[in-house]
Amino acid sequence: MGRIALSYPILHRKTLKTLAGLTIGLALTLTLALPAKADDDRVVVTKVKAIYPEMAKRLKIAGTVMLNATVTPSGSVKEVKTVMGEKILVEAAKEAVMKWKYAPADHETVEDVEVVFQ
Repeated sequence: MGRIALSYPILHRKTLKTLAGLTIGLALTLTLALPAKADDDRVVVTKVKAIYPEMAKRLKIAGTVMLNATVTPSGSVKEVKTVMGEKILVEAAKEAVMKWKYAPADHETVEDVEVVFQ
């Protein structure tokens, strides 16, 4: 019977060390680049539900509006900025979040908020 020669790529130690270094570097980069949930995320004490805009209902527009809410140390929402969402839903979401009340904190914070319209 004949033998079949199989060829496997041989990685040199230097190449392996470089790959290991790149893998660790990539992992650190991804860890630093991804948004992390802070330990001191504020708890919503009072949440007002958004009113679904009538026009959006008629047009069967649904979706999630993502916002950034600036919250004062006392827990009041000072400002709401749009991150993304259907324009027809954004104002209703902002109006509702402006009425939310958060737990008090030592300093002003910016909270990520999602308002879902279904």
